[in-house]
Amino acid sequence: MDDDGAVREALCDLLLVEGLLARPFDGAAAFLAQADVGEVDCIVTDVRMPEIDGLELQARLRAQGSSVPVIFITSSVADSTRAQAMRGGATAWFTKPVADQALLDALRRALGQGGRSGR
Repeated sequence: MDDDGAVREALCDLLLVEGLLARPFDGAAAFLAQADVGEVDCIVTDVRMPEIDGLELQARLRAQGSSVPVIFITSSVADSTRAQAMRGGATAWFTKPVADQALLDALRRALGQGGRSGR
């Protein structure tokens, strides 16, 4: 999820080309209101979003007992923010712009499919 529509669209297009189903949300609040977390295999999110940021989303999910993998893609370069995400159980952290293959490899690892070597 990302509050930037162009970023959401590009990410969904990339995943679709790879045969992966994605459901875009414009923010964490919309995700929490509309999604059944039990049916989600992985979350790709930005850190900075209105209302509820990506770190708060991750914390809420963990507090609910969810172990869904979370991958962050963000413009934030703060080491403390990255460290907080990783301590919270993030699967991967990327600074925008992220290379498509690096994201896909991290997503496959998160989904248990292996990366490029697993093809």
